[in-house]
Amino acid sequence: MAPTPTVFIGRGSDLARLLAEAGSAARGQARTTLVLGDAGVGKTRLLEEYLDRTPLARTAVGACLETSGGTVAFAPFTAALRHLAREVPPGPARAGALARLLPELGPAGHAADGGDRSRLFEAVLAYLEEAAADGGLALAVEDLHRADASTRDLLLFLARNLGSAPVHLVATVRADDLHRAHPLRRLLPDLERPARATRLDLVPFDREEVAAQAAALRGGSRPDPGALDLLYERSGGNPLFVEALVSAPGDGLPDTSRDLLLRAVDPLPDADRAVLGLAALSGARVHHALLAAVAADLSEDEPDGVLRRAVDARVLRVAGEDYEFRHALLAEAVREDLLPGQRVRGHRRYVSALEAGVPGLAEPERVLRLAHHADAVHDHPRAFAARWAAAGHAAGAFAHPEHLAALERLLELWELLPDPEAVAGPLGVTRGRLLLDAARAAVQTGGAHEALRYTAEGAGQAEGPADRAAFLLVRSQALKALYRRAEGLEALDGAAALLPRGHPDRIAVHGARAALLSLVGGDAEALREARAVLDRARAAGDRRSETDALITLGSVLSPVSPGEARELLVAGRELARGLGMVDAELRAWNNLGVHHMFRLDWHGELRAGREALRRCAELGITRSRGLAHAVGAAAALVDLGRLREAEAELEGYGTGRVFDEDGRRLVLAEIRLAEGDPAGAREHWERGSRPPDAADTHGYAMSDQTGVRVLVREGDLDGALVLARRLVGEERDRRPTQASVDGAVPVAELVRALRRAGRGAQADALAGEVGVFLRPSSWWATPYGELRRAQAGARLAADPADALAEWERALAMVRGRDAHLEEFRMLEEACRAAAEAGERTRAGELFGELEAGAGLLDTDAPLRERYVEPLRPAAGRARPPAGLTPREAEVLAQVAEGRTNTEIGERLFISAKTVSVHMSNLMGKLGVTNRHAAAVRARELGLAPPGA
Repeated sequence: MAPTPTVFIGRGSDLARLLAEAGSAARGQARTTLVLGDAGVGKTRLLEEYLDRTPLARTAVGACLETSGGTVAFAPFTAALRHLAREVPPGPARAGALARLLPELGPAGHAADGGDRSRLFEAVLAYLEEAAADGGLALAVEDLHRADASTRDLLLFLARNLGSAPVHLVATVRADDLHRAHPLRRLLPDLERPARATRLDLVPFDREEVAAQAAALRGGSRPDPGALDLLYERSGGNPLFVEALVSAPGDGLPDTSRDLLLRAVDPLPDADRAVLGLAALSGARVHHALLAAVAADLSEDEPDGVLRRAVDARVLRVAGEDYEFRHALLAEAVREDLLPGQRVRGHRRYVSALEAGVPGLAEPERVLRLAHHADAVHDHPRAFAARWAAAGHAAGAFAHPEHLAALERLLELWELLPDPEAVAGPLGVTRGRLLLDAARAAVQTGGAHEALRYTAEGAGQAEGPADRAAFLLVRSQALKALYRRAEGLEALDGAAALLPRGHPDRIAVHGARAALLSLVGGDAEALREARAVLDRARAAGDRRSETDALITLGSVLSPVSPGEARELLVAGRELARGLGMVDAELRAWNNLGVHHMFRLDWHGELRAGREALRRCAELGITRSRGLAHAVGAAAALVDLGRLREAEAELEGYGTGRVFDEDGRRLVLAEIRLAEGDPAGAREHWERGSRPPDAADTHGYAMSDQTGVRVLVREGDLDGALVLARRLVGEERDRRPTQASVDGAVPVAELVRALRRAGRGAQADALAGEVGVFLRPSSWWATPYGELRRAQAGARLAADPADALAEWERALAMVRGRDAHLEEFRMLEEACRAAAEAGERTRAGELFGELEAGAGLLDTDAPLRERYVEPLRPAAGRARPPAGLTPREAEVLAQVAEGRTNTEIGERLFISAKTVSVHMSNLMGKLGVTNRHAAAVRARELGLAPPGA
């Protein structure tokens, strides 16, 4: 059957916008368009016209399926991918992951620990990019307001990550369904935020458009003015109502919109209306084979004949293997017109048909629909069994929100069953298991508070010590996610106490405890725990716990035994890779980067970040999990002075986890600060700063530290003081961690700013609080800790001579490490301190290094004007001739004496590579092409030593 054509009136400008967006996509700029409008306003009709005319080579459409009992996870993408797979079969590299949604592709890929949902999302993304490679792709998602949470997550991921792929995502949304609590309300701003996402709001027809539609429907006969006024008034300009009023048989106007919509149904035979009533009980869309099975005995005619008459009457239309009502409002009207007894009998028919099996109906949809119809007739045992199967399908597709929703409904059904054990027992289900699974699913979906409620209730349902320990282990995970780490340790202690010696779960519990201890500054205890876990895991052959213990042990030993620590981290990383433990492997890469940073090895930190990104690419999770490692690589690039490269490193990633995204913003804020743009830095910082009601304190410490520095540079000392006092108070309430090392510097910077502003009392009071960051900790003994201690001491020093001594100590730690930005910042501070201390000669020497250092920073910002030139008078330095910097003038003088780059570097205490950079710059300024000509110009400018 072919769909019944309808007239396309108006919407010319709306269609033009959609086609223009498609044109942009075709040119390599992926686009997302949200089409919003009230029910019946013409969203689907516009979409059909667009798909007919789009310049993109391929099209695919999927609709969100919903029953009152739940939503089918990933339904629109499953439908669209199935259509595309017939044209462009996915290769083996994609098929394993996509089989989670399309079982016909073969066995699903291995479900390794962590990263599974990420890999599914990236597999969908990569496949869409492949399908679009030859001419582009228009992918439409209908009825997004009905979407399950997993569909919403995947759509947002695609919108943010398609980048230059020639893909146009179009989603229709029924705007009048978006009540205040609707989950899509929170998602729409995120969907609209990407630079290449637009919103198209459809409005009702005006009077002339209503007239044009009516004329087209009447074969060209325009209504007379009086009839047109009445038609426009009664329809409200809604195209669906205009069509119903003009096209439906009968005279006069109905009293309600329901009566209006039913005018197309009323002339049909009773048997046909009964079939339509059954179809409406399934929702706006029903599978052909399912409806045929349910309605097989309702008419003397074959079901196809009945359905054809419904299509001809413009009540139903064909959509692939499904029938759907011409509009959801029509399905609702037909359903509401059924008598209570008709509804009950209809739902029972569905239960029988679905339980028997329906050819061509996907199993996840079958069991979810069975659960819905069984619920409707209060057949709770069948509903429970079907919902349990639906929960399994959702978990298998990594549809975590839908898995949790199914478990929550099962808990409700448990209370409705007269003998729940008799129903659940054969399925291997207990109420305690449901609560434990729900708690785990809540942790996976980010619902830590919900997980705590389930674990609290489940503790009383646990059947033995091992079950109670399992609840406490999940409870600790939820508390860790909420940064209530001390409580998390208590939960793990409780779990360990419940498990007898030799119990296999004890190793995992103690491994989790060691990792958590390392995060809260309990290094000595974490070290003992991790070593014990490692020994027990190896003895028991528990490779997974061994992996976690190796990584924890390496992290804890990093400040005190760097060589051993690195070996342990590498061993844990490789073991995790072999076992498919994605989260553990990425944790090892991250901790290796931190390890290099604390050795002041910024090149090593950069390598670790980029190697982690390469590994993410191999695993197919770069755009969902790569941001954390891109942040680490970018932070290293900032310290190395490669600012433009650092900013580029952060591009091309979708929004990641909250703290990964905040990390990106903080690095961008650091770049703006380095460039002398505190307003730009504040813009980035504020978007990631701590929410007022945040439960987390430790996780936002870095944000507050950056905030202090940003506000000090902007001159907002009162705002900076609020943040600094919060940092001090929170640091006092916990044991020192590696993050403590960074807290002293910004607070000390504020102390100095308060003194310079004449607010000595506040400065002295705050200076007395800085010691809370300097409490004994192994992290302060690292080179990084020593550097930060010197920097804090220099800013706290009231005497410029003392400050200069601290800056000299700090500079000695970074020279020769290519930390060009760190060195540049400290040279500026040291030069100022030397001038204030009356050390004019030393100030001049430091100024020369500062001016040379400005040329080593990769940025377009005018650093010389902002940082160097203001210090020239204080340093007592005249400007060298020919636009040369002092360092370039020194290098030129050495060239005039005939020295090589290596010899010049040794004399000036810089690397030969840096000398080469200066040589390129100075020869360009002098307009010479070789060293001999440069030496001649040096003599002409009076820069060559006598006799050279």
